[in-house]
Amino acid sequence: MTHYPAIAIRSTLRLLANHCIIPPLRVALFRLSGIRIGKRVMINMDTKFIDNWKPGLIEIEDEVSISPFVSVVADAMPNQSFLMQYGVSKAGRVVIRKGAWLGVGAVLLPGSEIGTGAIVGANAVVTKNVEPFAIVAGVPARKIGDVRERSKKTDPGDGEADPRRVK
Repeated sequence: MTHYPAIAIRSTLRLLANHCIIPPLRVALFRLSGIRIGKRVMINMDTKFIDNWKPGLIEIEDEVSISPFVSVVADAMPNQSFLMQYGVSKAGRVVIRKGAWLGVGAVLLPGSEIGTGAIVGANAVVTKNVEPFAIVAGVPARKIGDVRERSKKTDPGDGEADPRRVK
């Protein structure tokens, strides 16, 4: 049974969150709308959470950074299309683990999990799980590196690559 008042409230909270210019308030509004969100999480404006307003399908752990225009899809269906009869709908929990960073315009599809400390590149489409500390990019997203290897090549003091240490 569909609970329209609850859906209306969650929908309104997400609308407000997407137009809120105060980051902590934006995160609080998303929390109230049914998304599990940890501590010290940054969710930029124009982030879309698509879960058919079902609480608990999307979980974001501590210290996650979500760039603008990211789409997190936990429940996908063709709505009023005749395609519904072919069973093309897909739903699955989406989990973003501690310290992950999602680049601008990234898309996470149902059933995907982003590992601890992983980086998803701009406009990447994640169709399967991303291992911890992996750097993924592309459509579909593929591993292009490892955060732990990259940290060995940069000088944490100025953020620029040290030419003496780059192979």
